[in-house]
Amino acid sequence: MTDPLTQSETLQTESIRELARSPLFDVTCRQEDITFPLATFDPLSDESPEWADVMLSDELKECALRFVHLSCEWSLASQDRKCTGEFSLPHLYLAITGDPPRHNDLAMDSERALLADLRMIDSAPHRATGEAAFIRLEPHKETLEIWYQDRYLFDEQINTQGFLRMELNYCQYLDTLRLTKGAFGWQMLFVDASLRDGGFRAHVENLTTMLETFPAVFPQYDYTSLTNRLEARL
Repeated sequence: MTDPLTQSETLQTESIRELARSPLFDVTCRQEDITFPLATFDPLSDESPEWADVMLSDELKECALRFVHLSCEWSLASQDRKCTGEFSLPHLYLAITGDPPRHNDLAMDSERALLADLRMIDSAPHRATGEAAFIRLEPHKETLEIWYQDRYLFDEQINTQGFLRMELNYCQYLDTLRLTKGAFGWQMLFVDASLRDGGFRAHVENLTTMLETFPAVFPQYDYTSLTNRLEARL
């Protein structure tokens, strides 16, 4: 007997079906089997002593997906307008037990320490855009931070690794992912950064098209806050 989907899993898979049902998009998605809930691995110290003081909140354990992997890649089918997106979500436990991101030779000590705490929770492996999101395994934190990496954020002086902390926790990240469907650049709306620099032009164009297209295609969602966030960064 197959376990019924949790509310979080139902909402996430329905968001994918919304894309697939629309003739406006070319969509390729993959949903792997359901496995153990994240709560099975709480406390994390049972898996590794180094995580003795890393806390998994009740909210996190409830919203975490049980799929071994859930991913989707899509683009607007129209020849006149371009908008693309992708997300790739591993089971959160598999993410936590994965390797931290590598740093380059420019990394400062503080950046090396940060990256050692990070584990990838979302990426774009097919398009290979260099965008990814990470959870920070920091002790004694009731809410674990989410960090975003983008090739356009790299700076040889201030941000040599291209990482910024997001204004979302993991559950909020999943909530917002359902709205954006993983449109490239959406995470930039939730970090402390401007999009005025010319290097962000591709993100701005993609997000602008998304916010001009999605409200009519997916009227069940309210895109006002995302539109306001984009405008504030331009």
